Order: sequence, then C-alpha cells, then structure tokens
Amino acid sequence: MAQFNIDSHLSNGKRLSWLAIAEDGESLKAVTEQVKQSAKKKFGPAVLLKRWNVIRASNGCITVSMHG
Repeated sequence: MAQFNIDSHLSNGKRLSWLAIAEDGESLKAVTEQVKQSAKKKFGPAVLLKRWNVIRASNGCITVSMHG
C-alpha cells in the first residue's frame, strides 16, 4: 500500500496534488487508484469525474493531481 496523507495536499486554487511513495513492486496505476479512492471518500464520488495527472520523479516520489 502506498504511503500518502489525503488530508495533506498542495493546492494552487485550481488543482489538488498529493505526494505518494509506492511500496516495492507497486505499480504507478495502483498508487493512483489508492489516491483516487481516498479522495472519493473525503470529497465525494464526483472527484472521479475530474481530470487526473500523475508524475513520477526520478527519486521515486509520485505526484497525483486532481484538476478542478
């Protein structure tokens, strides 16, 4: 299970971004789904209809962003 805190997000007023760290062997898709499901629980099911962006940094950190 990826490590991230759904209550700790970065925001610029137009998007919310979460930093996540994947476990060994965990796929980028799996991490993204975990963040989306947590966001759905926190903000409601409408967040799944938003545009999502995923970036993996060279150090392994993953940024998952939801655009409003």
